[in-house]
Amino acid sequence: MEKESLFLGLDLGTSGVKVGVFDIQGNRLAGANAFYETRTPHPGWKEQDPQEWWAACTNATSKALDTIDASAVRAICVVGQSPALVCLDKSAESVRPALIWSDQRAVKEGLAVAQRLGPFAHFSLLPRLLWLKRNEPVAYHQTRWIFESFEYINFKLTGKIASIATSEHVWSERHIGALGLEPEKFPSDRFRFGEVYGELLPALANAWALPHGLPVIAGTIDAFAAWIGTATVSKGQLCNTAGTSEGLAVVWDKPLSEPQMRAVSVPHVTGHDWIVGGAMSTGGIVLDWFAQQFYPQAKNPYAEIAKDAYAIPAGAEGLVGLPYLVGERSPIMDPQARGLFFGISEIHTRAHFARAVLESMAFAVRDVYEVIREMGAEITEIRVGGGGACNDALNQIKADVLGQPVWIPAVMESSQVGAGIIAGWGAGFFADLATAAKSMVKFRTVFEPDPKKQAIYNELFALYRQLYQHLKIDFATLFRLNKELLQSTHLGK
Repeated sequence: MEKESLFLGLDLGTSGVKVGVFDIQGNRLAGANAFYETRTPHPGWKEQDPQEWWAACTNATSKALDTIDASAVRAICVVGQSPALVCLDKSAESVRPALIWSDQRAVKEGLAVAQRLGPFAHFSLLPRLLWLKRNEPVAYHQTRWIFESFEYINFKLTGKIASIATSEHVWSERHIGALGLEPEKFPSDRFRFGEVYGELLPALANAWALPHGLPVIAGTIDAFAAWIGTATVSKGQLCNTAGTSEGLAVVWDKPLSEPQMRAVSVPHVTGHDWIVGGAMSTGGIVLDWFAQQFYPQAKNPYAEIAKDAYAIPAGAEGLVGLPYLVGERSPIMDPQARGLFFGISEIHTRAHFARAVLESMAFAVRDVYEVIREMGAEITEIRVGGGGACNDALNQIKADVLGQPVWIPAVMESSQVGAGIIAGWGAGFFADLATAAKSMVKFRTVFEPDPKKQAIYNELFALYRQLYQHLKIDFATLFRLNKELLQSTHLGK
C-alpha cells in the first residue's frame, strides 16, 4: 500500500519558529515550536541572530518528525517574517544580527527609499541595508550575501545561495544601484515562489530520516502565507493575520488605489486577483507587553487577561487605549506614534485595562478595515489566523467592533498551514494554489457580532481615531525629545 503523502511547513515568526506536518486533507499530524531572543541594544532597535533561527528550526523540526513516519514527507516549505535583513560574509557566516521588521533605526532611510522607488520599497530590505552602509561601513563591506529570513533558512537546508521573488515588486539592479548600494550583494539566482528551490542536504535528510532528494519549495513572507493558510482566495474574503504584528488583506478582482497609501494593492500569490490591505505593527506585541507588565506572576497570563476582560462591559467604562508601542504602519504610517491609555479614573482596575488593551487591538484592525472599504472593496467574510486566533476574547471583540462574523480556522497557525499547503502545491499534488488552500483549510468556529456592543464600539472607534489625530504632533515632539535625551545621556557618560 502506498504511503500517505505528507508536507512539512516551517513558519519563522518574530518570537520563534513553528513547524507542522500536514496530510493532503490539511490535518496537522505533528508539530513543534522553538523560540529565540529578540535583542534591543538601543531603544527602537530590534535584532535577532540568524544562527539562533537555524538552531530553533533544527530543534523544532526534529521534534515534529520524531512522532511520524518521516519517510512519507514529500516536500518542505519555509515562510518567514519580513523584512528581516540577513548579512552573510564570503564564508556564508553572519556578519551581524539580523535587523527584523520591527526595527526602527532606518526610519529616515525608509522615507528616502520610498520617495525614490515608491511606497513598496519602504517595506523591503533596502532601507535597512542603506542604514548599514551609512552607520556600520565595516559590516557593510564584509557583507557578501543579503538574504530575507526564509531565504536564509532555505540556504541552510539546501546549501544553495539564491533569492525568492515573492511578488512583482522586485527591485532591479538599477534601482538598488541608484541608492548607492551594491546589487551584487543580492543573489543573482532567483526562484519564483512555489518553485523547487533545491534539494534537502543529504546530512539533514539522514539526521531527520527524510527521503534523499526531498524538494525544498520556495516560500514567501509569512503574511502572504497566512492568506493561503486561511483559504482567503475568493473575492470579498478578508484575512486578518493576528501574530506579533497584524495585517489585513481582502481579495479583490482589480487593484484599488488610496492617495495617502494608507493601504495598498498587490497581486495575490495565487496568481489570480489582487490583495488590498495593509501590514500593521500593532498586534500580539501589545498583549505580550501587557502580560509581562501586569501579570508577571500568572501561570497563564493570557487566560487571566481574557478572564478579566470578560468581567468588564464593552467600552471598559470609559477607558480607551492606543496600541502603538512600536509606532504603526497601516493605516497611519507613523513610526513615532506611541501607546496611550485615555480616560483613567479611580474606578478603573487591572481588569479594565485588560479590556481596553483588547479593544485597542480590535480598533487598530478596524482602522485598516475602514480604509479598505473606503477604497471600494466589499468585505463578505472575515477570517482570523495566526497565534492571536486562539484568543477567543479578542476574537469576539473583533466581531463586535467590526460588526461582522469572524471565522477561525481549525489550525490557527495560518502561516504554518500556508507553508504546508505551498509545499504540497509546489511538489505537484494540486493543480493550483487556490485549489490546494480550499482542500486543506477547515474552520473550527465562528464568532457572531453583538449588535448592542457594536453600537457602543462605533462611537468609541470614532474617539479612537480622533485621539491619534489630536496627538500626532505631540508624538513627534516626544520622539524628538527622547532622542535628544538619549544623546545627552550618552555624551554624559
